[in-house]
Amino acid sequence: MVLGGLGIGRGAHVYELSSRGALCRHLRRTFARVTVSELFDDVAAGQFRDGVQCQDVQRLTFGDAAFDLVTSTEVFEHVPDDRRAFAEVHRVLRPGGALVFTVPLMESVATLERARLEHGAVVHLTEPEYHGDRLRGRGHVLAFRTYGLDILDRLRAAGFEATLERVDDPTHAIADGKVVVGHKRP
Repeated sequence: MVLGGLGIGRGAHVYELSSRGALCRHLRRTFARVTVSELFDDVAAGQFRDGVQCQDVQRLTFGDAAFDLVTSTEVFEHVPDDRRAFAEVHRVLRPGGALVFTVPLMESVATLERARLEHGAVVHLTEPEYHGDRLRGRGHVLAFRTYGLDILDRLRAAGFEATLERVDDPTHAIADGKVVVGHKRP
């Protein structure tokens, strides 16, 4: 699997952009130090609710070079300014660290921009698409974009070396899964 091939040891400090789910459980079993967060609408960034820290990936409250690995599943498509978010993740990664994540990904070259924020208001560029999450429920989280293969260019613009990894894992019913990997240069 992708995480095993990164050369990141058990003592690594890992940051996962959510606080629940199969990936969180796997990270906690695999790594000694795992930090998790959620974006709570009514909690200030850096503050806690029920033991979980609130973080906005566009403006992380962590210091520079705090983590060896950052992971997420299906998050960046919901971030209004994903380019700023990628730059923030690059900032909090140590040199040689990695960002590993999944997003809805089309085989087309270009990302489909679905919506954007202008002066604090959402402007829809296509028919709105909503996804669900564990906090807000099904159909309540706006998708700002559906990524194309140019996602690698977005990561490179933030300073990453970027690749798209294909994953086949019959044990977990994954066939031709796509995982985006960004490495921060040492």
